[in-house]
Amino acid sequence: MAQGALKLKAKPKKNAAKKPAVVRKGARVIAPKKSRIIHQQKLKKNLEVQIRSKIEHDVTMKAAANMPKKLALLKAPQADKPEKSASAGGSKA
Repeated sequence: MAQGALKLKAKPKKNAAKKPAVVRKGARVIAPKKSRIIHQQKLKKNLEVQIRSKIEHDVTMKAAANMPKKLALLKAPQADKPEKSASAGGSKA
């Protein structure tokens, strides 16, 4: 004790506030490490997508067959990456 300074217990910092946990939509999946399981999951996902698209196609065909007018389908726009434009930047010309 005579040679060193006293050891103090660590105090929690008051400045570091906890951030609220962000709840995200979608399934919670832990990615597997084995390549065989990864391949199975990709195959399963692709089959689900194909089955869903086939069902949607069948339903639209049945609906179009029963309509007196032609059925017009609207597709949602692709939202890959929003492009930056001059109007969104705030610069006036």
